[in-house]
Amino acid sequence: MANEESGRAGVGSLFGAVVTDIHFWIPLIVLVAGLVLLHELR
Repeated sequence: MANEESGRAGVGSLFGAVVTDIHFWIPLIVLVAGLVLLHELR
């Protein structure tokens, strides 16, 4: 049972890390793309 709990915690923390990573990188990519587009339009 201890192994099962630690396994679930590992999956949960891994999922949390992936979700956090996605929610960090997507807005950053959108921001950089917007800045590049604004620079190109000037």
